[in-house]
Amino acid sequence: MRPLNRLWNAISDILFGDGATGEPIVQARKRAQTTAPVVWLLGKTGAGKTAIIAALTGDPRAQVGEGFEPCTRTADFYDVPAEAPLLRFLDTRGVGEPNYDPAKDIAWCEEQSHLVIVAMQVADPVQDAVLSALQQVRRRHPDWPIVVAQTGLHRLYPRGMGHPQPYSLTGDSRDESNPELPHALRQALAYQRRLFDDLPPPAPRFVPVDFTVPEDGFVPNEYGLEMFWRVLQEAGPAALVALHVARADAQSDAIRAKARPLIYSYGAAAAGAGAVPVPIVGVSGLAGMLAITLRALAGRYGVTWTPATFAQFSGAVGGGALAWWALRYGLREALKLVPVVGTIAAGALNAAAAFALTVGVGEAACVWLAYRRRGLIAPSEEVRRAFADGLAAGLAQAKGRRKQR
Repeated sequence: MRPLNRLWNAISDILFGDGATGEPIVQARKRAQTTAPVVWLLGKTGAGKTAIIAALTGDPRAQVGEGFEPCTRTADFYDVPAEAPLLRFLDTRGVGEPNYDPAKDIAWCEEQSHLVIVAMQVADPVQDAVLSALQQVRRRHPDWPIVVAQTGLHRLYPRGMGHPQPYSLTGDSRDESNPELPHALRQALAYQRRLFDDLPPPAPRFVPVDFTVPEDGFVPNEYGLEMFWRVLQEAGPAALVALHVARADAQSDAIRAKARPLIYSYGAAAAGAGAVPVPIVGVSGLAGMLAITLRALAGRYGVTWTPATFAQFSGAVGGGALAWWALRYGLREALKLVPVVGTIAAGALNAAAAFALTVGVGEAACVWLAYRRRGLIAPSEEVRRAFADGLAAGLAQAKGRRKQR
């Protein structure tokens, strides 16, 4: 019985009991699916992805159409165990198939995965499409561990040779000088590993395996499985960290989505203050609404503002940008002293500016607070981009409101 099955058997009775049927199990399965790490299997057609799932799970259903749950037209989930998964395998169509553009699947899988298993037939030196996909993944998700399963070892054995016993492959340069391995196999293993030299760090882990059926005549049928499990267990903590980050990001996105109406309502209140013909009221009104917005958002994210953290946030937004907007706002407030024309024109301009500035600061604060919530410092460029986008959206909306009037 495989390790995941043993773990499931140890906890299943406690979780569900003998009488757990119907809706409770459905809900439990859904909850488990949201927390289980996702292992993305990437490789060309025939590289052995399904055989890897069958070997790791010990489940004979690990065949396309038998045990898979479709998630896109060209990708499938395989839950282990199916009742309430502790791990989810995501299997896509073979990269490099004729008339198949994997871009959409890759983008979708990146949003779901936390560890990548790359399957490569050791006798196949042409892996450009797979490596191209991995370059994209590593650029976007540098924290994801990558395990490369070099499969089909027996294809490079001399006629009549069986698996070298005991399994002695190491997944590193020692395999290249292992006298128990055929020369062609040693060369092929080394060649495929060199293909990853240009992949940004951390370096992937390599595991030579050979998963066959009894009719193939190779014993054992799951050659290298123990080594494979050991490498996955070592990579597991990194996968769980990636899962934690992904879940935190999802929670922060949900908070931001719910907070956006709040930001816009405070922006509208700031616009009202900006339209007041009395200069002092306009300045103090904007300052007050910005402070209320930041305090309300901090409450949503469970973060407390301090002078030090506010200074960090202001620096991330850009002190120069904030000073420039404050100066322009202040000058227009002074124009309100000009009777009639100055009061109306400056009031309209500062109403739009106050609305846009509140939205910009609110959007930037959401980014900064989301990182702070996880104990991290937000990249300044990301905070500034959110500020700029918020300003643009706020100005566009304010302009649209003036046209409607």
